[in-house]
Amino acid sequence: MTQPPYQYGPPQQPWGQPYPVPPPPPPKKSPVIFIVIAVVVLLLGAAGVLGTGLLWPGWMKSVSSAPVDQSTPESTAKAVEDALNRSDVDQFVNVLVCKDGRTKAKNKDITQAEEILYRDIKPFNPKTKSDVQPTFKVDEVRKIKPSDAIYNDGNKDATAAIMSVEYPKDSGLSKQRGVLAMFQEDNKYVVCEMGFIPVADTQEPPPDPDPNSPTGRMQAFAKAVNDKDIAAARRYMCATARAVNTWAEKAIAAGGKLRLHDKVTTTKAEDSGQVRMWYTLNGAETKAGGFLKKESDGWCLFTFNNDAK
Repeated sequence: MTQPPYQYGPPQQPWGQPYPVPPPPPPKKSPVIFIVIAVVVLLLGAAGVLGTGLLWPGWMKSVSSAPVDQSTPESTAKAVEDALNRSDVDQFVNVLVCKDGRTKAKNKDITQAEEILYRDIKPFNPKTKSDVQPTFKVDEVRKIKPSDAIYNDGNKDATAAIMSVEYPKDSGLSKQRGVLAMFQEDNKYVVCEMGFIPVADTQEPPPDPDPNSPTGRMQAFAKAVNDKDIAAARRYMCATARAVNTWAEKAIAAGGKLRLHDKVTTTKAEDSGQVRMWYTLNGAETKAGGFLKKESDGWCLFTFNNDAK
């Protein structure tokens, strides 16, 4: 059915029918009364809204978001950065996150994306009532790596946005590093998995002050491989660890690089331990690691392997 055209001003009378005679004008009232009443109504209205929150949550935040470019992983990453720096969680969830992320979290009234965001970025959690404003910055956009915190077999083909999060110095919050895995959905790049963790948890351990500790010796082993010094690397292999020697020779010949993922963990008896590393070859980073034992001349590596193809 066709909508009637909008009318401006009072409705028109049919042709030939006189307008009714208007009633006499009411007696004039003081404009001061109307002004006072208007001010009181405005104040009461504002108090009602601010005091009781009658409008929707976040009503003071702009509900209109600028359109975003999601044609490439880089453009989506930039849009995420901009949205989070505006604290525009609505745009982040409803536009920049994949459909699965918009579904409700288990036993909660928020989406799965919000659940992770509020868990990792404390000031965004509505329950914290924090005025701290985090600053988000995209550091790089690249293929996801096994060393990334959220890496798994399901997202091994994803493009990752690596994002740093900084807080004001007086906030008491530590800098964080985020990894956001992006895929194409409906011809647009969207975030399907993400996680933010303290920067300290994402860096390899600093040089151990004790070169004879398990961590110190494995750092020396990694350095020897990286320096292509097989003789030095053998100092940190157990006498019977022929397979470790063969692996190291091949890694050095191929130009591979090692770095520790974290400190070596040892048993309570302090007679064996496990080392976790990352092995980089031809730009691809894979998991690596092995086991140590304590012999008469110190800690040594007796098994080692990596996931490189």
